[in-house]
Amino acid sequence: MEFNPPVSERQTKELLNIISNDEKWSEEIQILAEEELYRRNFTWQAIKQEKQKRINILKKLDDRKTEQFEKNRTESYTIAEMIGITIFFPFFFFIQFNPLTEFWNLDAGNYKKKIWQRGILILISLFLWFQLLRLTN
Repeated sequence: MEFNPPVSERQTKELLNIISNDEKWSEEIQILAEEELYRRNFTWQAIKQEKQKRINILKKLDDRKTEQFEKNRTESYTIAEMIGITIFFPFFFFIQFNPLTEFWNLDAGNYKKKIWQRGILILISLFLWFQLLRLTN
């Protein structure tokens, strides 16, 4: 199979990243990358050590990402953000073509508490703005 760019033209750092990421790269290109590193005077032991080092780094990054994802579940809006959403929601509603986009973004980041808060703040905002419009008529 042909790879673009070819394995032999890739930088050493990229080859090391290829051999250590099973989720992103196929086994075929990983074998070719290991062979290319060997041609570049890496010993098999050095290749194995670098691979393990990078796998450990990727695991730590994934663990941090998972931990942050779980922390997002209970994260709350600040008072200033709550006031801003309440006051400016009608303006954002007319500016955005899809007002649900913000809910989708919050859901993708696992911000469960913020989703409920935002829904309540929107209801409060609509109530206050309708009251304001009613008073001006």
